[in-house]
Amino acid sequence: MHTTGTRSGSRLFAALSLVLTLCSVQAFCCTTAIVSAEASGTGRPMIWKQRDASNPYNCIAHIKGERYAYTALFPTSDKARRNAYAGINEAGFAISNNLSYNIRPESSGTATRNGEFMSQALGCCRTLDDFVALIDNRPRPMELSSNFAVIDACGGAAYFEVSDSAYVRYDVPEGGYLFRTNFSLSGEEGRGRGFARYASMEEIMSGPKAFRPEFFLEAGRSFVNVLDGGDALRGRRDGYIYQHDFIPRMSTTCSIVIEGVAEGERADSGMMWVAPGFTPCSYAVPVWVAAGDEIAGILIGDAPANLSAVDLSSALRTIDWDARYLEVKPLKRIMKEVRKAEKEELREGRRLDRSLRASGMDVAAVKEYNEAACRRFDGFKTVVKL
Repeated sequence: MHTTGTRSGSRLFAALSLVLTLCSVQAFCCTTAIVSAEASGTGRPMIWKQRDASNPYNCIAHIKGERYAYTALFPTSDKARRNAYAGINEAGFAISNNLSYNIRPESSGTATRNGEFMSQALGCCRTLDDFVALIDNRPRPMELSSNFAVIDACGGAAYFEVSDSAYVRYDVPEGGYLFRTNFSLSGEEGRGRGFARYASMEEIMSGPKAFRPEFFLEAGRSFVNVLDGGDALRGRRDGYIYQHDFIPRMSTTCSIVIEGVAEGERADSGMMWVAPGFTPCSYAVPVWVAAGDEIAGILIGDAPANLSAVDLSSALRTIDWDARYLEVKPLKRIMKEVRKAEKEELREGRRLDRSLRASGMDVAAVKEYNEAACRRFDGFKTVVKL
């Protein structure tokens, strides 16, 4: 039986199959986590989001909100930049979400205004109390169905499981962490999605005593499913793996780690590490909220880094009749180069971040960094090209 076809033909078929699959029920399956400042290896609270969506294209933009400016992740197709899906503002307030499928029984959970609501929150909230007031004052039905991960510059960190009519708050314990997939702990038991990912995250997060951004970036490209034999890549040199119920999914479009504000730091010193596109094929680049519109060119507009990750992902799906199969050998080669590039970006980004947190924002220094990051990305594309 014919399986792989020609490389060019299989890439085209895989790309079409990927788009069709993303438009199916498998999409909208994000994974998130919140880490308290005391459990963080950097001393700063963190939010992580592995975003899944039907549209694989994202970008980063800086927005002037109602009260506060903020930097956030948007679908590239959202030209008006009205639907943020993870971000942080100049007051140190940050938010992301998972769609929840067991707290809105009157619908499938998809007909929501979650992105619009997060944009509003980023533009007007400074603290968790502000966020509570925003929910309390929202007209009912709220058209929301999410587990919202929220941190602020005052030490607040919590999940808010929000439905059309109500919410339940879960504060992150001091020195601890929380995580969510696509069901709410306060929702109807036995309904929802992402139970296997939840079990895998429970095991993955049980190891470290101090979390750093690279831990979550690696989790975002982990092929562990604890309910199905552990790590699907371990010991594999070739062949295919069937992509189902791993943290990186066919619908994965970004991994983003938000570092909030440590005690004693300026409220606008927060930042994000952004790995756009299919996360096994992309690496993280830093973005600083106080730098405003000065964002690395590979993350804005059509976001070349995102386009590259989508192209690499399609090239891994070489079985004509099912794009859910990933070819192991090129996947492992790409991931090796991704990790190498990310290690350098983390090193260079942290060096600049330490300077900015000590001396204040230097937009010229960020501009110089971003230009160098784009040159490094050009080098990565040359090395990783299939």
